[in-house]
Amino acid sequence: MNGEQGTESPTGARPGRFWILLALIVAGGALLVGIIGLATKEPSNEYVRVEGTTDAQRIFGGVRQLGDRLGFGDAPVQIQYFTDVQSIPGRENFLAVVPDLVETEVRNGDVQMLFRNRSLTRNPTQISFYGVEAAAAQDAGWNFAYLMVRNFDLAEEAGRIDEELLSDLAEGVERMELPIWKRDFERGIEPDSATTRRLEEYDKIAIDLGLRAEPAMVVAGPSGTEVLQDSPGLERVRTAIEAVR
Repeated sequence: MNGEQGTESPTGARPGRFWILLALIVAGGALLVGIIGLATKEPSNEYVRVEGTTDAQRIFGGVRQLGDRLGFGDAPVQIQYFTDVQSIPGRENFLAVVPDLVETEVRNGDVQMLFRNRSLTRNPTQISFYGVEAAAAQDAGWNFAYLMVRNFDLAEEAGRIDEELLSDLAEGVERMELPIWKRDFERGIEPDSATTRRLEEYDKIAIDLGLRAEPAMVVAGPSGTEVLQDSPGLERVRTAIEAVR
């Protein structure tokens, strides 16, 4: 009896052990393949960490946008904002000034803002300008510009700003029709497009006004016009608004 038990137990257990061992071998092989794949994988240009989508909705949600204009068309004070969201000065100035203005003066109907893409480098246009303009065609250019400056680090990590990054930013804008944005973006970057001519006109206005290569604002109202150069801060902008009101 003891001899029979001694031969049956190992025989009955052997198939279970075999499958467990086989599973461990397969899992170990898959892990090794994954590690090798990560070690040899080419750098990816996928952008999946878009930040600020909730903040963009909080800042701009409920505020009227029409094309490049943010705010009510009958607001007594108009601000033309000349900036380059593809630059560090543009990023810093936008974040320091625009959200506060939007949440107060723009939202309460005292100020309307017009977005003016203007390169702060030797290049007359930047690829991000076409992303902003395509978003503005859906009345969401300011949201897109905000996401651009909030996610500036992504472009620095990748070493460039390209259509893939801009497309991810567009997808982060609430109610954006991405296929339409892509269509307008691709049409815009074509040679001698209507978008390029509009961007060149913005640059001409800036040159005629004598604006230097820094973010600038032209604040106009019933009592006059103030030209604010060299990345104007919030206090300077509000002083100018009171002066022209």
